[in-house]
Amino acid sequence: MAVGLQKILSLLESEDHDVRVHAVKVVANLAAEEANQDKIVEAGGLTSLLMLLRNSEDETIRRVAAGAIANLAMNDKLQMKLSVEGGIKALLGMVRCGHPDVLAQVARGIANFAKCESRASTQ
Repeated sequence: MAVGLQKILSLLESEDHDVRVHAVKVVANLAAEEANQDKIVEAGGLTSLLMLLRNSEDETIRRVAAGAIANLAMNDKLQMKLSVEGGIKALLGMVRCGHPDVLAQVARGIANFAKCESRASTQ
């Protein structure tokens, strides 16, 4: 999966809008499975998703990237990395766009982060 994942992540930076949209959807689907989450982060996927959130004007890309980050926020081990790399700040920055689908993904990401924080503090 490592070679395939690297290729998919490289497509997140494609000049072709449709290719970028498809690639971010693939990454989001992979991020939904816990077995893939560490691999995505290790391969630079979190950084790529954060860059998409910060730089893209496309609502679909923002919504799907926020959803992928929300999926990654469900993982206790990745939580610190998400916090350190500015994932929460990037999600909060997306609130300004005002698009309901993006806002829903942002809320889901923050809720997942808070859930993991709470779980970690009780352990």
